[in-house]
Amino acid sequence: MPRPLKPTNPYASWTALFSATIQRLRQELPEQPAVTQAEFGRRVYASGSKVSAIERGQVRPDAAFVEACERELPAGGILRAMLPLVIREWEYWARLGATPPTGGLLRPEGIAPPGEVAATPAELADVAFLEAAADGAVEAVELAREAEASDIGAGTLENIELAVDRLRRSYASAPPALLIPRVQARLRGLRRLHTGRLNLAQRRQLLVAGGWLATLLATLEFDAGDQPAAEDSRDAALQLGKAAGHQEIMAWSFELLAWFALVNHQPRQALDLAQQGLTLAPNTSAGVQLAMQQARVWARLGQRRETEQALRAGATALARLPPPAHPEDHFAFDAPKLMFYAAMCFTWLHQTEQAEDHARQVIAQSTEVPGVLRWPTRYAVAQVDLALLAAQRGQPDEAALRGTSALDSGRVVTSTLGWFAELDDLLIRHHGAMPEVQDFHEHYRAVRHSVTRRDPAGDEAEPRSRP
Repeated sequence: MPRPLKPTNPYASWTALFSATIQRLRQELPEQPAVTQAEFGRRVYASGSKVSAIERGQVRPDAAFVEACERELPAGGILRAMLPLVIREWEYWARLGATPPTGGLLRPEGIAPPGEVAATPAELADVAFLEAAADGAVEAVELAREAEASDIGAGTLENIELAVDRLRRSYASAPPALLIPRVQARLRGLRRLHTGRLNLAQRRQLLVAGGWLATLLATLEFDAGDQPAAEDSRDAALQLGKAAGHQEIMAWSFELLAWFALVNHQPRQALDLAQQGLTLAPNTSAGVQLAMQQARVWARLGQRRETEQALRAGATALARLPPPAHPEDHFAFDAPKLMFYAAMCFTWLHQTEQAEDHARQVIAQSTEVPGVLRWPTRYAVAQVDLALLAAQRGQPDEAALRGTSALDSGRVVTSTLGWFAELDDLLIRHHGAMPEVQDFHEHYRAVRHSVTRRDPAGDEAEPRSRP
């Protein structure tokens, strides 16, 4: 177990602790000469400058970097457990439009600094303690106490809704490996509460919370490459939505099935499922997402007129909705997300000018705060869109460069590998001898191996993508 670093300033941030821990573990590697930042960067598929910036607390670490560090350093899971706390700090700073302050004096709401959370330095090297801190250990204890009393109060239900909202908002930045166990734990807690004494309103609130959690869990499990588990969770979401009379949860369950069908090369089935979902909740974020699902199917089929009709339908439905309070919520649709899907569709239709314009806007939106990648998945896919367009124009060097940038985004999961596979295949078939293409190919294979190593199908499984 690595020796913990307790910040001398009780208000020091989790980012500062994370950075100091990375630096110490690297410097204590038993190799001579000492492992430099540049050498360590090569081992974890990052540049030396990125390692330096993370060790100084100036760049937010991403999940891929942390997983690589866990493999190369004797971290024992500490870095992985600390990451959600670091991410929450960066999200807070991003909302303020501020860079990480010296000493971490800008404190995110609801998250105390390490010096206040831990009673002893040893606790900062305890994975279970850090995971409990990340998921709100105090709130979990309060929920358990209320459940034992068999009398759920308004505060308990409010805490549950807040916890579900936090998990929904975490999807944009946290990897499935971190979120799946947290969502499952929340579902277990709801199941225990549901066996107690409840009135009708309380029972429906718990069903709605469970429906959102099951929908999120299905999404995460598919991202992680476990389709059977995702289908089971999706079925549970539909049943919970029906029991609660919640049309939007039911619509999202059909959106999931449409996504699964498209990934499995069943476009007509995907269209039918999307239409079924639209009949349930057309004037909701789910309705907009279902219209985008139809647009993507038509784009894959090369049908320009139908694609543009679906995009317009989605834009019209979105215009009727109020702006979301939390655009990072996975189940809230905002205008930039519409731009993201349009870029994808135009790329598949080979409408180069429109595709490039939309993709560049997506990248600008994702990086508008210096040093913060707000939408890592959107950024990665938009970079691949531009890479595919560059390859089609006969510019393999630019395509390989953009593909590498997308791989470094920190949001490559099993369900996004398909885009990279498509780009890799195109470049290798036509420009395989180029050094830049070879570099991208090797980087892609390394990331694919890292992402799919826990997939039961193995890393030779065909990559699947959420288009």
